[in-house]
Amino acid sequence: MIVALILAAATTQAIAPASPVTPIPRLAAPGPAEPPHDWSTLGVLTLPPAGPDMVRFVRDEVAAGRCTRARQDDAQMVLVVPLAIRISADGNADSVVPLAIGCPTVEQFSAGAAQRMVRHLAHRTMIPGDRWYRTVITYTWPGTGPG
Repeated sequence: MIVALILAAATTQAIAPASPVTPIPRLAAPGPAEPPHDWSTLGVLTLPPAGPDMVRFVRDEVAAGRCTRARQDDAQMVLVVPLAIRISADGNADSVVPLAIGCPTVEQFSAGAAQRMVRHLAHRTMIPGDRWYRTVITYTWPGTGPG
């Protein structure tokens, strides 16, 4: 009799339908890890001018002969370092890639300086993130070129 009850209960027991599986929405893919080869397609990000300590470092690199890319313009020396900066969704500079100009110490110095500059931009959280931007840091100081 017990067996008959168990068998009857098993055959009449309703099987609850399985809950439908809800697919997890895909998050937007972050921008590429490397900037494109053609930087002209990137948006422009304006950074503050190079401060006196930054200019002093670059001027000393040029004076020591480790960077020969500085050019004379009127009565001053000018060195421009182009950079690509990847801004994250939260407004931080995730990656900074300097354009190779033949001055490795100045390139790397400028990349670090650009990262600090972005960190201190008052409007950085309003910059659309997860994308690359282009910018330049221009160093100028009084004087003439060597020789």
